[in-house]
Amino acid sequence: FNTEKKPFDDPKVRKAFSLAIDRNFIVDQVTGRGEKAASGFVPAGVYDADGAKGDDFRTVGGDYYSIKSDEYEKNIKEAKKLMEEAGFKDGKGFPQIDYLYNTDDNHKAIAEALQNMWQQVLGVTVTLSNQEWNVFINERQQGNYEIARHGWVADFNDPMSFLDMWLTGGGNNDAKYENPEYDKLIKEAKATADQGKRMELMHKAEDILIKDDGVVAPIYFYTSTDMVKPNVKGIYYTPLGFYFFGKTSGF
Repeated sequence: FNTEKKPFDDPKVRKAFSLAIDRNFIVDQVTGRGEKAASGFVPAGVYDADGAKGDDFRTVGGDYYSIKSDEYEKNIKEAKKLMEEAGFKDGKGFPQIDYLYNTDDNHKAIAEALQNMWQQVLGVTVTLSNQEWNVFINERQQGNYEIARHGWVADFNDPMSFLDMWLTGGGNNDAKYENPEYDKLIKEAKATADQGKRMELMHKAEDILIKDDGVVAPIYFYTSTDMVKPNVKGIYYTPLGFYFFGKTSGF
């Protein structure tokens, strides 16, 4: 969400739009590639304080909204409540807004699903616009949008590779987000070598990013689909998508 543009300068509106998304429907009925519905911003598989030996960051951090299909109604109820508090009960008075995405059939299908969910749940009208990649990236970076698609893959296995992109003035902060407390937590996490303290600070930062400010609406976590013969053993696949075959047998 472009946090500088009305009506998405209001975190209640941002959170309502996020809660209105049926993530399970999108991964099961729209994309269908085995993606996992996202219940937070930092995905599963990213290490927490104990690294590879303990629970990952997402498990420790928990879910910010229900991703269970039979509990979607709870999200809908909360979304409608937030919109009413923001002054847009049943979508009345809400301006027509635009969802921007880069040209791709899969992105188009997701955009159409989102458009329908927001209309059905919130009573708002969302138009769809697609652009060629280079134009899209420039428009998003310049803040010439209201809601825009985004995707992110970490450079290294640590929550910081996801969370420091939302620092005030950051080069990847296309949401134009500013929160001094968030900046403080991230900078403190970068300044300490204590893994437990680092993770505690980053969990607090993600709480602000998603639970308090609703800066982004994560939809799903990428997955990699492979076909391996039953006799092939010892393939190691990292959370960042790299394969290691040093101990592989059965070829």
